[in-house]
Amino acid sequence: MKISEIAKLAGVSSAAVSRYLNGGSISEEKKQIIKRVIEETGYVPNPTARSLRRQQSDSIGIIVPRINSESVSRLVEGVSSVLNQAGYMVVFGNAENNEKRETEYLRLMQEANLSGIILMGTVFTSEHIRFFRECEIPIVVCGQYHPYVSCIYHDDKGAGKELARHMIKNGRKRLAYIGVTETDLCVGVNRRLGVEESLTEAGIPLSDLVKIQVGFTVDDGYSGMSEILESGYIPDGVICATDSLAVGAIKALREAGLSVPGEVSVGGIGGGTSGRYITPTLTTVRLFHRESGEMAARQLLGMIKNNREKSGEKMPVTHTVLGFELIERESIKRKEC
Repeated sequence: MKISEIAKLAGVSSAAVSRYLNGGSISEEKKQIIKRVIEETGYVPNPTARSLRRQQSDSIGIIVPRINSESVSRLVEGVSSVLNQAGYMVVFGNAENNEKRETEYLRLMQEANLSGIILMGTVFTSEHIRFFRECEIPIVVCGQYHPYVSCIYHDDKGAGKELARHMIKNGRKRLAYIGVTETDLCVGVNRRLGVEESLTEAGIPLSDLVKIQVGFTVDDGYSGMSEILESGYIPDGVICATDSLAVGAIKALREAGLSVPGEVSVGGIGGGTSGRYITPTLTTVRLFHRESGEMAARQLLGMIKNNREKSGEKMPVTHTVLGFELIERESIKRKEC
């Protein structure tokens, strides 16, 4: 008989049975139910498997949507610096922008009896939400908000609003916006809403804003900008949801014979290092990705400590919003009359 079969009979998760067998934190009610099922079935745990699970008890999982992203790298650096110092081994999962694979990692990490999980969120499906509600181990989400789980995320709406405000302040009012999928609430929806709020406050009709949705890469920024130009629309300012999109947009504009920032100014959001090394250097809104990783790791360690000391009693869900910083460089300049 397997742990999963015991879990099904007891009406609990496999992780709960695993924690019971290894002396981990679990509520008294679940402990008694699992104990009764084990006694009734005569289940005898595999000592080798139990030994392996014990070895994993000081491991923490990090799940990211993709690895070809500077924001992901900075967040992982922050998480790893704190966890390594605390003596935890990091188990890494790359979901490759696949929501199903992401939820599979969540289940696998819980069943492996890891001490906790940090998830860099993008899109939350019904499977994510079910996991958040039923999760037996501490979990912290970075980069997205959800009411059922502790989160550390950025003021994406404020960042979009600040970049658009700066663009408009420099006389740029014939605008284009290169965004990403709006299944991603924070990057896809909130940044666009911030941009639109600045336009409304400046008296610019939202119908004047040309918008396009693309992927997350430099190539996507290039193709999105090219599509806008091919439509016959020549903006005097381009606002991009990420720095990577902005880098691609600048390349497309220059290849089309348009000067940046003279004829068309361009700005991005993220504040990564790449924007410092292109020509012109990129005006951006910096988000604190490494700091969010450090905060998430410290919060998770606190949750793990509480979980062990108080026999599985969960800490209250908390939500922390980080600020942003406008970094003015060369890619946005005042429009000449």
